Amino acid sequence: MTVIHTKEFPYAELRTPTGDFYDCMEDMHHAGFEESQMWSVTEGEDEDGETTWCYGPVHHYINLLGFIATAEHHDGDTYYNEPN
Repeated sequence: MTVIHTKEFPYAELRTPTGDFYDCMEDMHHAGFEESQMWSVTEGEDEDGETTWCYGPVHHYINLLGFIATAEHHDGDTYYNEPN
């Protein structure tokens, strides 16, 4: 069952050594992360037209900002819509 939270992303973002988003899953695999630790970060809008960032499973590509990893593993069906 898909779970969508509207709140700040609760985990520490693990990015590239320069602090940027990862460009692709392959780069994260080379950094030692499993797919269950990878998140896509996409840009969207809430009902009021405000910009949000959505953290979700790594297979999302529309409005993609990039990818991050976390130390925690996810279930592949949980999303965080974070107001910006």
